Amino acid sequence: MPDPAPQPRTAAQAAADPRIQAIGVLFNTSALMERLLGSAIQRAAGISHSMFEVLLILAAQPEGTAMSRLSDGLVLTSGGATRLIDRMVEAELVTRAPSPADRRVQLVSMTELGERALVAAAAAHTREADRLMHGALSSTEAADLVQALDRLGRHARAELPPLG
Repeated sequence: MPDPAPQPRTAAQAAADPRIQAIGVLFNTSALMERLLGSAIQRAAGISHSMFEVLLILAAQPEGTAMSRLSDGLVLTSGGATRLIDRMVEAELVTRAPSPADRRVQLVSMTELGERALVAAAAAHTREADRLMHGALSSTEAADLVQALDRLGRHARAELPPLG
């Protein structure tokens, strides 16, 4: 087993630590991408990036998706997911109804308006993502980045305790 890297002992060492800098670059880049893609989605479809993510999940489950699966998939607390779905029900993007199999479970389904919003948002998202990715990375670099981030994300999700 390799020796662990030394821990920073001063503020200057902490600021210069490549591990801290690497995660900072990842977070900053993610925040910038979120703002740019979120703005494109908002302009094209009038929905937030979080709503777009819900609609993507629902598109894969046309029979409806349990609220618990949505909160897990979005990494939101159950309260945060409920508030988001409440706004989407009010905007007529989704419906919510008790599950026929278990009335305690709420199933969320996409409406026709939600599907139209998803299609418009997806078009804006892909255009903006292509512009950003291909403006900075080669096709090979972009594919390698996606693979690496997917592995990192799966590892992090496995480490994440359940949200309440």
